[in-house]
Amino acid sequence: MTAVATSGVVVYLGALHRAVGGFDGVWWLLALVPLVLMPWPGSAAPLALWAVLLTGWFVLTPEGTFSWWALPAAAGAVAAHAAHALSATSPPAGSFTRVTVRRWLRHCVVALSAACAVVVAVASLSSRDLTIGAVGLVVGLLGVAAGLAWVRTSPPSSAD
Repeated sequence: MTAVATSGVVVYLGALHRAVGGFDGVWWLLALVPLVLMPWPGSAAPLALWAVLLTGWFVLTPEGTFSWWALPAAAGAVAAHAAHALSATSPPAGSFTRVTVRRWLRHCVVALSAACAVVVAVASLSSRDLTIGAVGLVVGLLGVAAGLAWVRTSPPSSAD
């Protein structure tokens, strides 16, 4: 799980680097954070890491720009998040049943499909002069909050 989480962060940083045309090398040190975080599964540390990484995307990319590099960045975020979440729910021995792995892969595919749909929608709207600014951010954050609330309140499909 540590290798998957680290790879996800590296993919995200690589996509960010390509999207902005380069950034300060200190950002690459964030790729080492999953190595430190894995001993604390279930803590808020991965959330803090992704808060920094996502804030970095908004700080480093020019305002109002669109990049197709957002799609590989989303894939890296999904993979790293799934690795952290799966390690937090795994038994101490660290083994997973096939049902668990298939369920997590299915969730990752759904999340990445949603990211693809959003990227295509944004790409189609990026050429238009839409001045949604803060309203768009609020609507997007409300959508994320509603999705998280729905996922958190849904009962598990099966007990592994």
